[in-house]
Amino acid sequence: MVDLELLTELVAFHKYGTLSATAEHLMVTQPTVTRGMKKLEQELGVSLFNREISNRILLNETGLLAAAEAKKLLQAENNFTEKILNFDRLSHKITISSIAPGPIRLIDAFKNQFTSHLELNHQLIKPENILTNLQTLKERLIFTDKEYNTDEVESMYIGIEYIGVGIDKFHPLAQHKSVSFKQLVGLIFLVVQDTGPWEKIIEEHIPAAKFLYQQDLSSMRELSQYSNFPFFYSNLTEETSATFERFSNGNHTKLPIVDKNNKIEFYGTYLKRDRQLIQPFLKHLIQIWPK
Repeated sequence: MVDLELLTELVAFHKYGTLSATAEHLMVTQPTVTRGMKKLEQELGVSLFNREISNRILLNETGLLAAAEAKKLLQAENNFTEKILNFDRLSHKITISSIAPGPIRLIDAFKNQFTSHLELNHQLIKPENILTNLQTLKERLIFTDKEYNTDEVESMYIGIEYIGVGIDKFHPLAQHKSVSFKQLVGLIFLVVQDTGPWEKIIEEHIPAAKFLYQQDLSSMRELSQYSNFPFFYSNLTEETSATFERFSNGNHTKLPIVDKNNKIEFYGTYLKRDRQLIQPFLKHLIQIWPK
């Protein structure tokens, strides 16, 4: 069996192009790389390099093919290791992620009501990584804004998230019972830095607004309390301590946003083989999901 370290050196040489650059990347000496490439040729019984160019070697056609296949093999080996480690880590718990923060914050607020052993990932998942993360067992459950149905993965509909706005009590809109997105035209909002698909929704449907994105959540809470900037909350976060603190000094009025674009439908997405573990948890979540 070919040493994986030799294949790593070959892939690195293909990427960086010279023995010196490869050695620097791998943090070894250049003679070590030279010996490794010669050993790999001996083990495979083929020539991988064109050595006819003075003071330089290049991969020949066989070497290029070998480097491409080595890259695939190393990735497969990495996926194998990651999958086994993740399986062991997740064997006694449900690790949960989401494409938007609402579902995670809701579960966190009511975590003591669930009998399942839960581990919440507060870093949002990008849609393009959903299937890979489930297949490699990084998460066993991901909240998505669309339904999945493949040979390996399925989804259960959970409920809808919609947002409201906390607006300065002296602002004319505070006298309304509700507003639409268009009525919020031109305002300057405090917004949490990463809101997933909500970011696109509010930026597209609130004309000429400005959004002051805040990375630090504690700063976000303080600014919300002691400034007159409007901010968003949702039916999933309304009962959390963070939202309570934002409204605690009475400077802002809760105002529902009634607008056809104000909703995200959420699904719990998981591997079909985890159905018996995941579905009871999701059914419990549906019961406490705010309407």
